[in-house]
Amino acid sequence: MLTKLAEISLKSQVAKDNSATPKQFLPWDKIQKVALVISKDQTINKSAIDKFIADSQKHVEVFFIELHSKEKSYGDWKCFTKKDKSLLNLPKKPAADEISSKKFDLVINAATQFNLFASAITSRIKAPIKCGQNNDNNEVQLIIQKTEPFNLINYLNDVVKYLKMIKDK
Repeated sequence: MLTKLAEISLKSQVAKDNSATPKQFLPWDKIQKVALVISKDQTINKSAIDKFIADSQKHVEVFFIELHSKEKSYGDWKCFTKKDKSLLNLPKKPAADEISSKKFDLVINAATQFNLFASAITSRIKAPIKCGQNNDNNEVQLIIQKTEPFNLINYLNDVVKYLKMIKDK
């Protein structure tokens, strides 16, 4: 029952967020600021992610979802813990408002496809292009399927590869 209510609430919020943000496909070389949404339920190799970020030569802000933790795991990432989630497992208003105030050129939602919190975060971040593994909640424009077994770095490299294929007019 709560999950269904969360899905309805999320779809309503996504529709509102989508109407407020213009969409535009940007080539990789035009992207300066990237928001990366990942979750703790995936295998995380922080040093590999940090290397990817350094190699990208972009300003990358990581939004790390660890809703079962009481304390943040990383000081240099924006971590969402138990205190940031509502009864519906969606972001509480202070966390959502903080996210809404930031602007990026690209959002990559690399969290698992059933993570409603990640979908809510992706929706709230202002960016002309949003990428994810599915579009169940209509929060992304570019869908890049993950390969099995899932490897986050391979997925991020796939996203970059497809973004490099976009041609500027």
